[in-house]
Amino acid sequence: MCFTVSVHSETHVFETDTGAMFEDSSLYTPYYHVTGFVYPELPLITNEDPKHFQMMHWGLIPRWVKDLQGANDLRSKTLNARSETAFEKPSFRDAIVKRRGLLPVNGFVEWRDEATAKIPHFVKSSANEVFTLGCIWEQWLNKSDGELFNTFSILTTQANELMSYVHNTKQRMPVVIAKGDRDTWLGDNDKEVISNLTRPLTDGLLTAYPLSRDVSKIKVNTTMPDLIQRVEPN
Repeated sequence: MCFTVSVHSETHVFETDTGAMFEDSSLYTPYYHVTGFVYPELPLITNEDPKHFQMMHWGLIPRWVKDLQGANDLRSKTLNARSETAFEKPSFRDAIVKRRGLLPVNGFVEWRDEATAKIPHFVKSSANEVFTLGCIWEQWLNKSDGELFNTFSILTTQANELMSYVHNTKQRMPVVIAKGDRDTWLGDNDKEVISNLTRPLTDGLLTAYPLSRDVSKIKVNTTMPDLIQRVEPN
């Protein structure tokens, strides 16, 4: 699964890598790491407007949710969406067809279960500062007060060889959309084409290293880059 991401580059780095632009960069908060369970607002490129970043809250709220209580009850369960079943699940089946997006990240955190402890690992691109995760997104209207919520979910898939080692209990990883596939991910409407892009990333394109277990004590990290630096296990 994928519940903790790192999105900390300066806006111009994301713009250069993706070709999308921030209309108001003051809305962007860099996170060295942040858990989805605080529903952070992160920059997403959508199929609706692929030339600009839109700030969206992590934790998808489907359009059919009736009220804010229902939205709050559900969103912790929609931080991730299994790509294998997204076309069938009521929470995701409309979005996977009509509303796909890309989340630029510097990395994400997963845990390896060893004999005596669970060890956090930082997973990043082998060659680039930024890579993009495949997402689906929704707009939900709170009819009680008219507030509009823009939300998203990160798609997951089976682990590749690296992630089988890192995430050795769940054997899952986020869907990574390669740079050359981004336009297709956002613009193609063929189910088979979209499904093929959610397959596990080719081995060798990501790398991972262990982190301090202190990373688990802080849900929102905007000031401590050291927490995502390599720490050799004892």
